[in-house]
Amino acid sequence: MATTYFIDGTTPIVATWLNDVNAAVYTHNRGTVTATAGQTVFTVPFTYVVGSKTLNVYINGVRQILSSSYTETSTTSVTFTAAVPVTAVVEFVG
Repeated sequence: MATTYFIDGTTPIVATWLNDVNAAVYTHNRGTVTATAGQTVFTVPFTYVVGSKTLNVYINGVRQILSSSYTETSTTSVTFTAAVPVTAVVEFVG
């Protein structure tokens, strides 16, 4: 059993239920791609479920809007409605 610690980082909490809760915490997939000239189609560096609204897309830190900024074209790609500026960082979180 893993040990969970209080905020002070030194006092251990020994509780099976708390370790179960910690194990169930959702972790996000994350990856970035740098845009090339005229690029509209991007490969997402992990798979996601199209239409599940679990993928968030950012360009240089600005969240993009599904359907108006981009579409989910497959479980590993998105297509932007306009070319992303060259060298812009596209981040995918899902």
